[in-house]
Amino acid sequence: MSMKKIIPFGLALLFFSVAAFASWYEGSELVDNTFEWKHTAIITSWMNNGEVERGNISQLDFFIYSIKFKPIFPIIMLGSLLYMLVIIGKKIIRQDRFVNLYVVSLGIFLVIVAAFLMDSPTAGAKAFMFSQLVIAGFLIVYSILRSTRKIQAN
Repeated sequence: MSMKKIIPFGLALLFFSVAAFASWYEGSELVDNTFEWKHTAIITSWMNNGEVERGNISQLDFFIYSIKFKPIFPIIMLGSLLYMLVIIGKKIIRQDRFVNLYVVSLGIFLVIVAAFLMDSPTAGAKAFMFSQLVIAGFLIVYSILRSTRKIQAN
């Protein structure tokens, strides 16, 4: 792998790591917001048969809280993760037709996940949903451009 590919991948990994830590930190406010436990501590509720206490809140619920109320770092996480997945997919798959199918599949998956956030009453979740739709659009357009470029080259 050349330096032209290693440096952007390393930067994406760095962005993902910093954004994950920041999201986790911002989401830790959930511990103090007891009125949000019912609506945000979903994973803790599943794991503990509906019982949510200060000491048993799942770390994943922190990310849910961060998405709902402070979505900037989760959006950065999503973008950098998808960039890394596309780069890894291109490296592993190698055949353009299957890479395009993989990228479109990622875009469709984002649209499906965004559909679950559509009814959320929080502005943060709506912003996260909108970012998913925008990234999905970019992925699908990227795949179409890759396939048309390949057709024109033949």
